[in-house]
Amino acid sequence: MKAFITGHRVISESAIAQLDSLIDLAIQRGVTEFFNGMAIGTDQNIADILIERRLDWTAVIPCTNQGRFWSLEQKARYEQLLLYASKKITLASEYYPGCMQARNKYMANHSDICLAVYDGRLNGGTAEAVRMAIAHNLPIIQLNPKTLEITVIEPRQLSLF
Repeated sequence: MKAFITGHRVISESAIAQLDSLIDLAIQRGVTEFFNGMAIGTDQNIADILIERRLDWTAVIPCTNQGRFWSLEQKARYEQLLLYASKKITLASEYYPGCMQARNKYMANHSDICLAVYDGRLNGGTAEAVRMAIAHNLPIIQLNPKTLEITVIEPRQLSLF
C-alpha cells in the first residue's frame, strides 16, 4: 500500500513531534511506501523521519525547478533530502501554473491512503490535496497541527440500504 503526504508549510515543533505517530498509523494499515511532494514544511519534515527510519519513499517532484524561489539554505536542504529518496518522479521539466496541483493529483491517483497535517482551513494546497483524497475515496489519517489530535477519516461507503 502507498500513502501520500500533504501538510501545511509552517507547523509547530509539537506537531513535528507527532509525525512519527502519523507514520506508525499508516504502517499499521499496511503502508509500505510513501509519496512525498517535497514542499517546504510538512513534506520535508516527514522526509527527515522517513530517512531516519529507513522507510521507502518516493519524491514526487512537480517540476525540476520546484525550489526556484527558495533560499540557498532551503535549496541545499531539499537537495540533501532527495539523495535519500528510494525513487524520484519528476512530472514537468519547468514550472507552470498548476504544476503543484498536478503533483497532488498524481499522488492521490497512485495512493491508497492520505496522511494530512491539516487544520481544517478551506483554501490552500493542503486543503485541495485533502479534497482530492476525499474525491478518490481514500482514508485520511489527519494530524491537526493546532490541537495535535490524530483522526482517521474513513471514506464514505455508498450503500443501497
